Amino acid sequence: MIKAYLLKGVLLSLVFASCGKSDMMKDRPGLTANSLDSQTLTLAQDATTRYLAAQNGPDETSALQTLINQSVSGDIIIIQAGNHYFNGTVHINKNGLTIRGENNGTDPTNYMRKAVTSSGQGVAVLDVDAGILHTVIDWIYIDGGMLPEPNLRVFGDDTKIYNSHFRNSGHSGILIHNANRIWMEGVKTYYNYVVGISQWGSSDNRIKNSQTYENGGEGITIDGGSHNCFVENVWIYKNNLSKRGVGAIGIDAANGANIFNCTIDQTNGHAIRFQNNLNQPDDGCQVYNNQITNNQGCAISMRHPELVTNFGQWENTMTNNTGGSVCSEP
Repeated sequence: MIKAYLLKGVLLSLVFASCGKSDMMKDRPGLTANSLDSQTLTLAQDATTRYLAAQNGPDETSALQTLINQSVSGDIIIIQAGNHYFNGTVHINKNGLTIRGENNGTDPTNYMRKAVTSSGQGVAVLDVDAGILHTVIDWIYIDGGMLPEPNLRVFGDDTKIYNSHFRNSGHSGILIHNANRIWMEGVKTYYNYVVGISQWGSSDNRIKNSQTYENGGEGITIDGGSHNCFVENVWIYKNNLSKRGVGAIGIDAANGANIFNCTIDQTNGHAIRFQNNLNQPDDGCQVYNNQITNNQGCAISMRHPELVTNFGQWENTMTNNTGGSVCSEP
Protein backbone atom coordinates (compact mmCIF):
# COMPACT_ATOMS: atom_id res chain seq x y z
CA MET A 1 0.00 0.00 0.00
CA ILE A 2 1.36 3.37 -1.07
CA LYS A 3 4.97 2.57 -0.30
CA ALA A 4 8.17 3.22 -2.18
CA TYR A 5 8.23 -0.37 -3.32
CA LEU A 6 10.61 0.27 -6.16
CA LEU A 7 13.17 1.52 -3.65
CA LYS A 8 12.75 -1.70 -1.75
CA GLY A 9 13.40 -3.84 -4.83
CA VAL A 10 16.92 -4.65 -3.68
CA LEU A 11 18.72 -7.18 -5.83
CA LEU A 12 18.43 -10.49 -4.10
CA SER A 13 19.94 -13.83 -4.92
CA LEU A 14 18.71 -15.31 -8.18
CA VAL A 15 16.17 -18.01 -7.54
CA PHE A 16 15.14 -20.04 -10.56
CA ALA A 17 14.53 -23.42 -9.02
CA SER A 18 11.76 -24.38 -6.66
CA CYS A 19 11.97 -22.51 -3.37
CA GLY A 20 11.27 -25.60 -1.37
CA LYS A 21 7.98 -24.14 -0.17
CA SER A 22 4.79 -26.08 -0.39
CA ASP A 23 2.75 -25.11 -3.43
CA MET A 24 -0.33 -24.76 -1.23
CA MET A 25 -2.47 -25.50 -4.28
CA LYS A 26 -3.93 -28.86 -3.38
CA ASP A 27 -7.60 -29.15 -2.53
CA ARG A 28 -8.39 -25.78 -4.10
CA PRO A 29 -10.96 -26.54 -6.81
CA GLY A 30 -12.19 -24.41 -9.66
CA LEU A 31 -8.95 -22.67 -10.58
CA THR A 32 -8.77 -23.41 -14.29
CA ALA A 33 -10.35 -20.72 -16.41
CA ASN A 34 -12.24 -21.18 -19.63
CA SER A 35 -9.83 -19.09 -21.63
CA LEU A 36 -11.57 -19.11 -25.02
CA ASP A 37 -14.78 -17.15 -25.39
CA SER A 38 -16.77 -17.08 -28.63
CA GLN A 39 -15.05 -13.93 -29.88
CA THR A 40 -11.64 -15.50 -29.35
CA LEU A 41 -12.71 -18.68 -31.15
CA THR A 42 -13.89 -16.66 -34.15
CA LEU A 43 -10.59 -14.81 -34.34
CA ALA A 44 -8.66 -18.06 -33.98
CA GLN A 45 -10.14 -19.45 -37.18
CA ASP A 46 -8.07 -16.98 -39.20
CA ALA A 47 -5.13 -16.71 -36.82
CA THR A 48 -1.49 -17.31 -37.54
CA THR A 49 0.24 -19.28 -34.82
CA ARG A 50 3.91 -18.64 -34.08
CA TYR A 51 6.16 -20.56 -31.70
CA LEU A 52 8.92 -19.55 -29.30
CA ALA A 53 11.15 -22.57 -28.72
CA ALA A 54 12.91 -22.85 -25.36
CA GLN A 55 16.63 -22.03 -25.62
CA ASN A 56 17.43 -23.02 -22.02
CA GLY A 57 19.98 -20.28 -21.47
CA PRO A 58 20.48 -17.61 -24.18
CA ASP A 59 18.46 -14.40 -23.89
CA GLU A 60 15.16 -14.71 -25.77
CA THR A 61 13.96 -11.10 -25.43
CA SER A 62 14.63 -10.26 -29.08
CA ALA A 63 13.21 -13.55 -30.35
CA LEU A 64 9.85 -13.09 -28.63
CA GLN A 65 9.70 -9.40 -29.55
CA THR A 66 10.25 -10.34 -33.21
CA LEU A 67 7.32 -12.77 -33.10
CA ILE A 68 5.08 -10.06 -31.64
CA ASN A 69 6.22 -7.51 -34.21
CA GLN A 70 5.37 -9.96 -37.00
CA SER A 71 1.87 -10.58 -35.64
CA VAL A 72 -1.48 -8.94 -36.28
CA SER A 73 -4.72 -8.91 -34.30
CA GLY A 74 -6.01 -12.42 -33.74
CA ASP A 75 -2.63 -14.12 -33.98
CA ILE A 76 -1.37 -16.55 -31.35
CA ILE A 77 2.15 -16.94 -29.99
CA ILE A 78 2.92 -20.21 -28.23
CA ILE A 79 5.61 -20.26 -25.55
CA GLN A 80 6.86 -23.81 -25.80
CA ALA A 81 7.76 -26.03 -22.87
CA GLY A 82 11.15 -25.55 -21.26
CA ASN A 83 13.23 -22.68 -19.88
CA HIS A 84 13.15 -19.25 -21.50
CA TYR A 85 15.47 -16.52 -20.14
CA PHE A 86 14.94 -12.78 -20.58
CA ASN A 87 17.26 -9.91 -19.72
CA GLY A 88 15.01 -7.30 -21.31
CA THR A 89 11.33 -6.43 -21.39
CA VAL A 90 9.14 -7.80 -24.18
CA HIS A 91 6.44 -5.33 -25.25
CA ILE A 92 3.03 -6.53 -26.37
CA ASN A 93 2.45 -3.64 -28.77
CA LYS A 94 -0.29 -5.01 -31.04
CA ASN A 95 -4.01 -5.23 -30.31
CA GLY A 96 -5.74 -8.55 -30.02
CA LEU A 97 -2.77 -10.91 -29.57
CA THR A 98 -2.82 -14.12 -27.57
CA ILE A 99 0.32 -15.20 -25.72
CA ARG A 100 -0.21 -18.81 -24.67
CA GLY A 101 2.13 -21.24 -22.96
CA GLU A 102 2.29 -24.96 -23.39
CA ASN A 103 0.73 -26.73 -20.42
CA ASN A 104 -0.30 -30.07 -19.03
CA GLY A 105 -3.89 -29.04 -18.43
CA THR A 106 -3.17 -28.28 -14.79
CA ASP A 107 -0.05 -26.10 -14.81
CA PRO A 108 2.10 -24.32 -17.38
CA THR A 109 5.14 -26.28 -18.62
CA ASN A 110 6.89 -23.20 -20.04
CA TYR A 111 9.16 -21.26 -17.66
CA MET A 112 9.85 -17.62 -18.50
CA ARG A 113 12.67 -16.50 -16.23
CA LYS A 114 14.21 -13.12 -15.56
CA ALA A 115 17.97 -13.00 -16.05
CA VAL A 116 20.35 -10.48 -14.55
CA THR A 117 21.08 -7.68 -17.01
CA SER A 118 24.52 -6.20 -17.54
CA SER A 119 23.64 -3.36 -15.18
CA GLY A 120 22.61 -5.81 -12.49
CA GLN A 121 19.01 -4.59 -12.53
CA GLY A 122 15.86 -6.54 -13.12
CA VAL A 123 13.24 -5.86 -15.74
CA ALA A 124 9.64 -6.84 -16.28
CA VAL A 125 9.48 -9.88 -18.55
CA LEU A 126 6.26 -8.76 -20.27
CA ASP A 127 4.59 -5.38 -20.70
CA VAL A 128 1.14 -4.90 -22.18
CA ASP A 129 1.77 -1.42 -23.54
CA ALA A 130 -0.50 1.55 -22.90
CA GLY A 131 -3.19 1.91 -25.55
CA ILE A 132 -3.10 -1.79 -26.47
CA LEU A 133 -6.48 -3.55 -26.31
CA HIS A 134 -7.73 -7.12 -25.96
CA THR A 135 -4.54 -8.96 -25.10
CA VAL A 136 -5.00 -12.55 -23.91
CA ILE A 137 -2.32 -14.12 -21.70
CA ASP A 138 -2.96 -17.79 -21.04
CA TRP A 139 -0.98 -20.60 -19.38
CA ILE A 140 2.28 -18.73 -18.91
CA TYR A 141 4.71 -19.07 -16.01
CA ILE A 142 7.04 -16.22 -15.05
CA ASP A 143 9.70 -16.55 -12.37
CA GLY A 144 11.25 -13.20 -11.45
CA GLY A 145 14.37 -14.55 -9.78
CA MET A 146 13.75 -12.00 -6.99
CA LEU A 147 15.05 -9.26 -9.29
CA PRO A 148 13.48 -5.79 -9.23
CA GLU A 149 10.39 -4.86 -11.26
CA PRO A 150 7.14 -6.81 -11.59
CA ASN A 151 6.97 -10.00 -13.63
CA LEU A 152 4.10 -8.64 -15.76
CA ARG A 153 3.06 -5.01 -16.17
CA VAL A 154 -0.33 -4.24 -17.66
CA PHE A 155 -0.94 -0.74 -19.05
CA GLY A 156 -3.46 -1.72 -21.76
CA ASP A 157 -7.22 -2.04 -21.29
CA ASP A 158 -9.35 -5.17 -21.68
CA THR A 159 -6.49 -7.56 -20.98
CA LYS A 160 -7.42 -11.11 -19.99
CA ILE A 161 -5.03 -13.23 -17.93
CA TYR A 162 -5.83 -16.91 -17.44
CA ASN A 163 -4.28 -19.99 -15.85
CA SER A 164 -0.87 -18.42 -15.25
CA HIS A 165 1.78 -18.29 -12.50
CA PHE A 166 3.70 -15.17 -11.41
CA ARG A 167 6.25 -15.84 -8.70
CA ASN A 168 9.52 -14.67 -7.14
CA SER A 169 9.35 -11.09 -8.39
CA GLY A 170 11.48 -8.56 -6.55
CA HIS A 171 8.40 -6.31 -6.71
CA SER A 172 4.91 -7.55 -7.67
CA GLY A 173 3.78 -10.63 -9.51
CA ILE A 174 1.39 -8.54 -11.62
CA LEU A 175 1.29 -4.74 -11.73
CA ILE A 176 -1.83 -3.17 -13.26
CA HIS A 177 -1.37 0.56 -13.79
CA ASN A 178 -3.99 2.86 -15.33
CA ALA A 179 -5.50 -0.13 -17.12
CA ASN A 180 -9.20 -0.89 -17.00
CA ARG A 181 -11.50 -3.88 -17.43
CA ILE A 182 -8.78 -6.42 -16.69
CA TRP A 183 -10.01 -9.99 -16.18
CA MET A 184 -7.88 -12.45 -14.19
CA GLU A 185 -9.00 -16.03 -13.67
CA GLY A 186 -7.13 -19.15 -12.64
CA VAL A 187 -4.12 -16.97 -11.77
CA LYS A 188 -1.57 -17.80 -9.05
CA THR A 189 0.75 -15.13 -7.61
CA TYR A 190 3.14 -16.22 -4.89
CA TYR A 191 6.52 -15.73 -3.18
CA ASN A 192 6.79 -12.15 -4.51
CA TYR A 193 8.86 -9.60 -2.61
CA VAL A 194 5.97 -7.18 -2.19
CA VAL A 195 2.50 -7.65 -3.71
CA GLY A 196 0.91 -10.54 -5.55
CA ILE A 197 -1.49 -8.43 -7.67
CA SER A 198 -1.01 -4.65 -7.47
CA GLN A 199 -3.61 -2.26 -8.91
CA TRP A 200 -3.31 1.51 -9.27
CA GLY A 201 -5.74 3.82 -11.06
CA SER A 202 -7.36 0.81 -12.73
CA SER A 203 -11.13 0.40 -12.64
CA ASP A 204 -13.67 -2.31 -13.43
CA ASN A 205 -11.23 -5.18 -12.94
CA ARG A 206 -12.21 -8.68 -11.88
CA ILE A 207 -10.06 -11.26 -10.09
CA LYS A 208 -11.77 -14.63 -9.66
CA ASN A 209 -11.05 -18.29 -9.04
CA SER A 210 -7.43 -17.48 -8.25
CA GLN A 211 -4.82 -17.76 -5.50
CA THR A 212 -2.31 -15.31 -4.05
CA TYR A 213 -0.15 -16.46 -1.20
CA GLU A 214 3.09 -16.08 0.76
CA ASN A 215 3.90 -12.65 -0.66
CA GLY A 216 6.04 -10.22 1.36
CA GLY A 217 3.30 -7.56 1.29
CA GLU A 218 -0.34 -7.69 0.28
CA GLY A 219 -1.84 -10.46 -1.77
CA ILE A 220 -3.96 -7.86 -3.59
CA THR A 221 -3.99 -4.07 -3.55
CA ILE A 222 -6.93 -1.95 -4.73
CA ASP A 223 -5.39 1.50 -4.74
CA GLY A 224 -5.36 4.99 -6.15
CA GLY A 225 -8.73 5.15 -7.90
CA SER A 226 -9.07 1.45 -8.75
CA HIS A 227 -12.85 1.62 -8.59
CA ASN A 228 -15.35 -1.24 -8.95
CA CYS A 229 -12.85 -4.04 -8.45
CA PHE A 230 -14.46 -7.45 -7.91
CA VAL A 231 -12.51 -10.10 -6.02
CA GLU A 232 -14.39 -13.41 -6.15
CA ASN A 233 -13.49 -16.88 -4.92
CA VAL A 234 -9.82 -16.08 -4.34
CA TRP A 235 -7.69 -17.90 -1.79
CA ILE A 236 -5.53 -15.25 -0.08
CA TYR A 237 -3.21 -17.16 2.18
CA LYS A 238 -0.34 -16.20 4.48
CA ASN A 239 0.41 -12.80 2.92
CA ASN A 240 2.34 -9.81 4.32
CA LEU A 241 4.91 -12.33 5.46
CA SER A 242 7.63 -9.68 5.75
CA LYS A 243 5.27 -6.85 6.77
CA ARG A 244 5.99 -4.91 3.59
CA GLY A 245 2.30 -4.10 3.22
CA VAL A 246 -0.78 -3.57 5.35
CA GLY A 247 -2.40 -7.00 5.23
CA ALA A 248 -3.88 -9.50 2.82
CA ILE A 249 -6.00 -7.02 0.82
CA GLY A 250 -5.18 -3.32 0.95
CA ILE A 251 -7.69 -0.66 -0.15
CA ASP A 252 -6.97 3.05 -0.60
CA ALA A 253 -9.05 5.68 -2.42
CA ALA A 254 -11.10 3.06 -4.25
CA ASN A 255 -14.88 3.02 -4.49
CA GLY A 256 -17.06 0.00 -5.13
CA ALA A 257 -14.64 -2.74 -4.10
CA ASN A 258 -16.53 -6.04 -3.82
CA ILE A 259 -14.84 -8.93 -2.00
CA PHE A 260 -16.91 -12.10 -1.81
CA ASN A 261 -16.71 -15.88 -1.56
CA CYS A 262 -13.01 -15.61 -0.68
CA THR A 263 -10.88 -17.37 1.90
CA ILE A 264 -8.46 -15.04 3.69
CA ASP A 265 -6.34 -16.72 6.30
CA GLN A 266 -3.08 -16.63 8.25
CA THR A 267 -2.16 -13.08 7.25
CA ASN A 268 0.73 -11.48 9.11
CA GLY A 269 -1.50 -8.49 9.87
CA HIS A 270 -5.04 -7.48 8.99
CA ALA A 271 -7.04 -9.51 6.50
CA ILE A 272 -8.75 -6.54 4.77
CA ARG A 273 -7.28 -3.14 5.46
CA PHE A 274 -8.65 0.26 4.45
CA GLN A 275 -5.36 2.12 4.74
CA ASN A 276 -6.50 5.55 3.47
CA ASN A 277 -3.11 7.18 3.06
CA LEU A 278 -4.51 9.22 0.15
CA ASN A 279 -7.22 10.76 2.35
CA GLN A 280 -9.97 10.06 -0.18
CA PRO A 281 -13.22 8.15 0.31
CA ASP A 282 -13.67 4.43 -0.11
CA ASP A 283 -17.36 4.55 -0.95
CA GLY A 284 -19.75 1.67 -1.43
CA CYS A 285 -17.33 -1.18 -0.70
CA GLN A 286 -18.93 -4.53 0.10
CA VAL A 287 -17.43 -7.56 1.86
CA TYR A 288 -19.63 -10.65 2.05
CA ASN A 289 -19.76 -14.45 2.19
CA ASN A 290 -16.05 -14.75 3.00
CA GLN A 291 -14.11 -17.03 5.32
CA ILE A 292 -11.77 -14.68 7.21
CA THR A 293 -9.95 -16.66 9.86
CA ASN A 294 -6.72 -17.03 11.81
CA ASN A 295 -5.21 -13.68 10.84
CA GLN A 296 -2.73 -11.78 13.04
CA GLY A 297 -4.87 -8.66 13.16
CA CYS A 298 -8.45 -7.68 12.44
CA ALA A 299 -10.68 -9.35 9.89
CA ILE A 300 -11.60 -5.89 8.54
CA SER A 301 -9.61 -2.86 9.67
CA MET A 302 -10.42 0.77 8.87
CA ARG A 303 -7.84 3.50 9.29
CA HIS A 304 -9.61 6.89 9.25
CA PRO A 305 -13.02 5.17 9.25
CA GLU A 306 -14.80 8.43 8.35
CA LEU A 307 -13.46 7.89 4.83
CA VAL A 308 -15.14 4.47 4.55
CA THR A 309 -18.67 5.44 3.51
CA ASN A 310 -21.68 3.30 2.61
CA PHE A 311 -19.77 0.19 3.61
CA GLY A 312 -21.49 -3.16 3.90
CA GLN A 313 -20.38 -6.51 5.30
CA TRP A 314 -22.55 -9.57 5.81
CA GLU A 315 -22.47 -13.35 6.02
CA ASN A 316 -18.74 -13.40 6.72
CA THR A 317 -17.17 -16.00 8.99
CA MET A 318 -14.65 -14.04 11.05
CA THR A 319 -13.04 -16.21 13.70
CA ASN A 320 -9.68 -16.48 15.47
CA ASN A 321 -8.45 -13.11 14.23
CA THR A 322 -6.26 -11.69 16.97
CA GLY A 323 -7.50 -8.11 16.50
CA GLY A 324 -11.17 -8.97 16.33
CA SER A 325 -13.72 -8.69 13.55
CA VAL A 326 -14.26 -5.07 12.44
CA CYS A 327 -11.78 -2.53 13.85
CA SER A 328 -11.12 1.17 13.37
CA GLU A 329 -8.42 3.63 14.32
CA PRO A 330 -7.85 7.34 13.79
